[in-house]
Amino acid sequence: MGHESHGLTLFASPLNEGGHSHGHGHSHGPPISSHDSESGSQELKDGLHKTNTESVPFGNADCELHDNPAFHKHAEATTSELFYDLFFVANLTTFTSLLEINSRHALTAYIGFFTLLWLTWYQVSLYDVRFSTDSVFERCAKSLHFGAMVGFAVIGPQWKPGQAIGDYKIYRAFGLILMVSRLTLVSQYAVTLFYSKKYTKTRLPLLLVMGSSLTAAILYGALTPAFPKPEYPDEVKSDVYIAWYVIGICETILTVAVSCFFRVISFKGTHMVQRMSLLTLIILGEGIIVICKAISKIVKNEYLWTAAVVGQIVCAIMIIYFLYMLYFDRMQEEHFGSIKQQLWSFLHFPLHTTLVLVLQGISNFVVWYQAIESLTSTESALIYDADQTYDNATALVNQLNQTAYDTVFGWIPKGVDASKERKEADVALKLIGSVYEDAMAGNETALAEFWTGMQDLTFTLGKTILESLSISAPKKKGGEKPDPASDLAALIHVFQLIFVYVFVAGGLALVLTTILGFLSLPAHQRRQSEYARLGANMAAGIGLSLIACLRYNDNLQGNYLVSPWMIPTLCLVLFGCVVINHVRIGGKKKGY
Repeated sequence: MGHESHGLTLFASPLNEGGHSHGHGHSHGPPISSHDSESGSQELKDGLHKTNTESVPFGNADCELHDNPAFHKHAEATTSELFYDLFFVANLTTFTSLLEINSRHALTAYIGFFTLLWLTWYQVSLYDVRFSTDSVFERCAKSLHFGAMVGFAVIGPQWKPGQAIGDYKIYRAFGLILMVSRLTLVSQYAVTLFYSKKYTKTRLPLLLVMGSSLTAAILYGALTPAFPKPEYPDEVKSDVYIAWYVIGICETILTVAVSCFFRVISFKGTHMVQRMSLLTLIILGEGIIVICKAISKIVKNEYLWTAAVVGQIVCAIMIIYFLYMLYFDRMQEEHFGSIKQQLWSFLHFPLHTTLVLVLQGISNFVVWYQAIESLTSTESALIYDADQTYDNATALVNQLNQTAYDTVFGWIPKGVDASKERKEADVALKLIGSVYEDAMAGNETALAEFWTGMQDLTFTLGKTILESLSISAPKKKGGEKPDPASDLAALIHVFQLIFVYVFVAGGLALVLTTILGFLSLPAHQRRQSEYARLGANMAAGIGLSLIACLRYNDNLQGNYLVSPWMIPTLCLVLFGCVVINHVRIGGKKKGY
């Protein structure tokens, strides 16, 4: 999107100026003066083939393209596309900060929101890379797409799919926003069809794409009244939102399939590779943001920096760097086949989904290990206090209370309400004090209650440590009494869930980068050594995912969760894959 000397027109032709657009839209080239119009006309004819070839980046123009309408191609992303990307990253960053993945429902909600956000971005990008122009109409359409992205920001704080809520107004409004987004795309494709209608090969594919977007818009609008209207204070669960996922995925598959079968509107000669690589950079950048937030949580609590915690942070950053290398080292900017490139672009959806999950998870692992170290030192201090001899129960209670303050309550950052935990700690201390003397006298019942009080105090402090690091468990159902043991168990269950999805997502991310590398592998690199590298990467990805199977062995999983090796395991596997991708395997090594 730039300022041109002849001003902005109401509509602009997406056809390349060189004889194919037949006068529609505005010219991108310099005008030919009248005194040399004849010679200029002949030069234009002679140079037409060369001009059209040079307008397609990476040297991808061929005879077939010249037999069809030559759509104007951009060698790189336009400023309006980059500006649209800012809305994507803003939505992703905001939603990530709002929704903590602490339950299965939260995990599916996160994936669902990201799915709708990514598919909407992808549909708009599919149009932009092939037919985008600069005109009053296009700028108005782009503003509507910006508005749709703002709609994601509006629904983000109230995004609770699958849960019973009392008001679905925001969901109905969001359905209308999705409808407007698709109707805008229909109008943009309609303008493209108008300018290229004389080329019979473009009519059917453009009509099919318009039909899919129009059908999606109608379905989004038709689903709006399907959301329930419960009367206050009733709360109702609805699964209507699932249809949004189905519509978005089916619409995208159809759009990609049409571009595969009708090469006239394929991605050939476009900057689709650059668009997907830029979004991948955005996703990796989001990972850096969440890891820096995790570091700020540790700093805010004024914890000491141990070698193990520093190692966790270093490994987390290196994981992002290795993922960057594994993706970009095999990225090919040259065209590698229309169908392959379409499949390559759509496979970025599962890749980006797994990347956001893995990066969100490893930031939680950093915080988790800091909490484990703090909990271990606190538990050791409490056991040491309990093993000492005291003149009376008051002396023991005072010592335990001082330890609780010195190790936990005295370090709670501002803004964290620990009043509930303080009350629970007081209850545990009262129980310990009331049975201490009888327990020391050999009363087995009193001794059992003494250790119950010690456990409650330990659990309460452990829960306080985790919550001070912004780690929370799902809210309990109404009527359930607070129990320090069950509260801490719920927090530990959160990290069992994170453990599973991080290693599954990490393995799948490695598998998907391998598949993308295989699809984009140039012909001159298709040799056994390259296939061996790809096979090793694939095996490593499968192996990473299988680590999640430790979930079915409580002892192994428990030992692994409290060890400092979760993040380093991911880091070492990814590092090994980077080394494999660059090690010389027979013959002369060729760079990527």
